[in-house]
Amino acid sequence: MPPRKILVVNDESFISDMSRNALGDIGLEVYCVPKGEQAVEMAMDMHFDLAIVDYLLPGMTGVEAFDIMRQADPGIAGILVADNNNQNMLVEAMNIGFSGFLQKPIDSSALVDAVLKSLSAAGLRDENTRLKILLPLYKLGEKFIAAGSMGEVYELLLEAISLQIDAPSISMMMYDEDEKCLHVVASRGMDQNVVGEVSVKSGEKIAGWVFEHGEPIIFNRQTQAQSPLAQYLLRDEISASISFPLVGREKILGVLNISQTSKEVEYCQSDIEMLSAICGQAVMALENVAYMKERERHVRTKALFEQYVAPEVAEILLSSGKSLLEIGGVEEISILFADIRNFTVAVQHLSHYNIHCFLTQFFDLFSEVAFSWKGTLDKFMGDAALVAFGAPISIEAPSDSAVNTAVELSQKFEQLRFKWLEKHAVFEQLGLGIGVSRGEVFLGNVGSSRRLDYTVIGTEVNIVQRLASSARSGHILITESVYKDLNGRFPLKKEEARKLRGVEHDVKLYSIQADLVKLS
Repeated sequence: MPPRKILVVNDESFISDMSRNALGDIGLEVYCVPKGEQAVEMAMDMHFDLAIVDYLLPGMTGVEAFDIMRQADPGIAGILVADNNNQNMLVEAMNIGFSGFLQKPIDSSALVDAVLKSLSAAGLRDENTRLKILLPLYKLGEKFIAAGSMGEVYELLLEAISLQIDAPSISMMMYDEDEKCLHVVASRGMDQNVVGEVSVKSGEKIAGWVFEHGEPIIFNRQTQAQSPLAQYLLRDEISASISFPLVGREKILGVLNISQTSKEVEYCQSDIEMLSAICGQAVMALENVAYMKERERHVRTKALFEQYVAPEVAEILLSSGKSLLEIGGVEEISILFADIRNFTVAVQHLSHYNIHCFLTQFFDLFSEVAFSWKGTLDKFMGDAALVAFGAPISIEAPSDSAVNTAVELSQKFEQLRFKWLEKHAVFEQLGLGIGVSRGEVFLGNVGSSRRLDYTVIGTEVNIVQRLASSARSGHILITESVYKDLNGRFPLKKEEARKLRGVEHDVKLYSIQADLVKLS
């Protein structure tokens, strides 16, 4: 805990020196000035716990000086030092806030005793005040925690301030990241037509200065002329005001403004402390609501993404910190394309309901197998689908994963086909052609901000589509680049090089018979 600050206002060097030594010895931080004007100026810039003021000073009297200091900081305690204990003088002193009296001549023990009593009494008053507000603040905290929207937090904050601080006019301003300015989001005691027009940039006017610097400002009519921001005080009817920053964990969220027109009311440090306690809870509630909304959005988006890509891929895309349009680039990956053979003919003999049910079961099977081997499902195209391996998630042996996926798909497709063959003979004609290749492609988001497609573009895509359309059911065609990656780990048969439509050069091919492969 920092040392308590004592201000000694006395033009007698003996008393100043004694105070500095005696009070310094008990751990107090002592400042001494000879004139009331100097004391007032110093008290404007620094908070003192106690002022020891001589009644007779050159210039303004000690009582006058302390009166001004109390107006600026009502929390300061005071001890009056005088040659006699004139009753009228003591009554005047007590009325303006002095809590102790020392009659000259004074000695160090009497001084220390009076100071400790005054500080103890002031501390007790502060503690009682804090206890009076502790329970309401605790209950307020419970309400803030339960808030489910920003608007609910705004209203709770205004209600709390109305109950705890004398403030007939309150406005809450939040920073709009898009418009780069502060707007009023909630208010009390303000003209609603004016509220809608308020727009303050960072650093502009009083609220903008508070937002930019993150420091609160108090204006009271008695002292506001001394502020460098006095030029922005345009409403003569306002006698006191506070602008308080709403400081979050990583940035300043906005500014709270309160004002008073009654000349009898002035704001002080204790009001700042109260605002700090209330606004601190409000800021935590705002950040909690924002977090919950963002988490909810993230979960919804992730669930949507997981319909197209593996959960791990969805997490990478969402946590990259980039705009979704910026995600993508040229990658060397392995690609699988699978196409249901003769499905166009089968469709003519099946009901729409059966077509829907069969394709749903096939694509559920396809997705489950592809995701289990860390594949990124690019898209479904009617009765076909494309899967990428090796990006955006880097995996070991992407070609192995692609071929394992192809083998498992082929085997499980046969199981699905036999199941449906019991319902309709047309499934005898169906088969699954699969092609796998490896090479450089563009993998990423393509489209506009309103409609994105996470896809693969490149020659290898064209190649695997051609391979799937020409592969016999139960067989997987792979290119030479995939063959080299496999390094003999699968039973392979070399095929004749083929000229594929849309590909300038002959493509060297190998085939794998799926039912001869035993997956581990």
